[in-house]
Amino acid sequence: MKILILNRRLLSLMCLILSVAFITACNDDDDEVNSGEVQLLSFGPSGVKPGEEISFIGNNLDKVTSIELPGASVPSSAFLKQTAELITLNVPKETEEGLVTLKTAAGDIVSKTILSFEVPVIIKTVTAEAKPGTNVTITGEFLNWVDGVTFAPDTTVTKFVSQTMTELVVAVPVNAKTGKLVLYSGGTEPLSTETEKELVVTLPTITTLAPNPATKGKSLTITGTNLDLAEGVLFTGSAAAVTKFVSKSATQIVVTVPADAAKGKVSLITYSNVEVPSKDELKL
Repeated sequence: MKILILNRRLLSLMCLILSVAFITACNDDDDEVNSGEVQLLSFGPSGVKPGEEISFIGNNLDKVTSIELPGASVPSSAFLKQTAELITLNVPKETEEGLVTLKTAAGDIVSKTILSFEVPVIIKTVTAEAKPGTNVTITGEFLNWVDGVTFAPDTTVTKFVSQTMTELVVAVPVNAKTGKLVLYSGGTEPLSTETEKELVVTLPTITTLAPNPATKGKSLTITGTNLDLAEGVLFTGSAAAVTKFVSKSATQIVVTVPADAAKGKVSLITYSNVEVPSKDELKL
């Protein structure tokens, strides 16, 4: 894979060099018809990474005062090279995908094609534990290129709370489970980056069941923590979980004991279909 990428970059660079040679060879014939206007003919190589060198080929480029890249501006004083046919510069790390604008005294020249890069996302830290509906913060580099985050088992979030080059904040889906996160980034070579550690997704816990013994058809009060994360309550012996509650809060659930309930543990069923059983058995 590395050899293929290298060859592709080499090919792109050779095309750029040939383009410069062609333009230079034609200059003598074009001097008489050169309008003096700045023209952008091409840029590359394709797959260049932030921090690496990129070239812009055209006509009258010595009149360019700066180049506006998406998310970054490079003045002519920062160009590595500038002639009438060629400008080279290092791509700033904060550069994003988009159109390029060449600034001149006579006006702006906007590229017709989108400038893109090969961007390897780097993850430094991730929130260790989070409750569904709350936020997870990811820090690192080139996080502004991330366009999707997948939570275990298979839920992808594409709309973020906030996003910068060094920080990404994303809300935990209600059906997320404990597991590693996968970050998907775009560019000329779409990549996926997995976190080293798992994100622990908070689960509800049962503290007490009352009354115990309980009566079928009567109310049972379940107390605990994070009970708002429970989608249903499953009784031993019942064919299905109860999803209609008398009341529900983060610390208390009141539910009617079903007719087919039997003696045994009571389990909370989360929106991610994780079963959390009580420590005590419910007697009837």
